Amino acid sequence: MTNLSGTNPNRIRILGISGSLRKGSFNTGLLRAAQELAPDGMEIAIFDLKDIPLYNGDVEAEGDPASVTALKEAIRNSDGVLFASPEYNHGITGVLKNAIDWASRDRDEGSLNGKPAAIIGAGGVSATARAQAQLQPVLSETGALLMVKPGVLVTMPWEKFDEEGQLTDEDTRLFLGKHLDAFAAWIARVGARHEVGVS
Repeated sequence: MTNLSGTNPNRIRILGISGSLRKGSFNTGLLRAAQELAPDGMEIAIFDLKDIPLYNGDVEAEGDPASVTALKEAIRNSDGVLFASPEYNHGITGVLKNAIDWASRDRDEGSLNGKPAAIIGAGGVSATARAQAQLQPVLSETGALLMVKPGVLVTMPWEKFDEEGQLTDEDTRLFLGKHLDAFAAWIARVGARHEVGVS
């Protein structure tokens, strides 16, 4: 797991969350490409959801598991969250919805409530348009400040990533870079930059 504590406070700190646990996930690969293509002044850390348990109110009542605490802290320590959403059965993955359900229980300053967010996705012939359409109202309910456009929908990703999971398609790389530029501008526009730990 990765959080952004201890990074340069003058940079835009983005937390990347992939909705896939698969080792060779195209969506996790898309986040790695975003790390490469991030504009000057932006850094992206990727949080691995593999240790997040299924949401259970009884468990929550006894105190968040360590992995959930780490997720919430990583979100609070970021200036924005970039979700990479696969599409399973015309919808968002259980893994991603579960993580958002846990994170949404934190309504303190710096949580998803009031946090700038954006969505990207790779998968299939029609990409992840239906999953992203489902994810938008879910994130809106958490209070996240969602940037809807320009959006990134990567079709037939098996043709655009190499065997090492690196994004090689130049048109997709260019569009992803423009999306990250727009996200930086969105974060500045909604005025959500914050200094972590300052009351």
